[in-house]
Amino acid sequence: MLRNTSLAFRARTQVRVAASKATGVAKSKDIKTEDTITLTVTWKNLKTGNEGIALYTSSWVAPKADVHSQQRFFYMGHKGEIRIDQAHRGYTVSTDQNGFSSCNPLFMKYTKSASDGTFAGQDGYGYKSFSVFVQACREINDGVRDVKDFDRTLPTIGTTVCSTAVLEAGRRSLDDNGRPYDIVYESDVIGAHPTTLRAVKFD
Repeated sequence: MLRNTSLAFRARTQVRVAASKATGVAKSKDIKTEDTITLTVTWKNLKTGNEGIALYTSSWVAPKADVHSQQRFFYMGHKGEIRIDQAHRGYTVSTDQNGFSSCNPLFMKYTKSASDGTFAGQDGYGYKSFSVFVQACREINDGVRDVKDFDRTLPTIGTTVCSTAVLEAGRRSLDDNGRPYDIVYESDVIGAHPTTLRAVKFD
């Protein structure tokens, strides 16, 4: 059973997940896990009943390439499309020794401060993520704010419960030889909470 919490308004929701995998590298190192996982997720527009599909692929194995991680997003809708290439941020280097590369710049300062030689990475996005989380915990524990006050600014359970349902359905699908799993909600009302997962039965 997935925990029910307050969610933001949702007119579209995930209703079915099927997973595929690629294996080999991890097994060769005696690691019992997949190399690459792709989830096929069916979305439903709760107002019109129209359905859409999305493919999500994640992999921890990759050959040496022009960037450390190939992060891409493509959306094609009824009236337009969106393309995002997060891996290529316009930072390229070309040398006689190493040839051409598209660098994925770091988001944290690892070198010491020029003024006093102390650590100077506090403004990096990784450190800020921890900082705002700790601050939120302090405010909640002190009774100043409530957990749902952070639903729009932090990845709380209220804003990640649907993503968690998709990931869990994907895991179950992988363990069930790719069988699709339906995400069952407490009702058909927009904003309803996912409550459980159900394996799809074929005739």
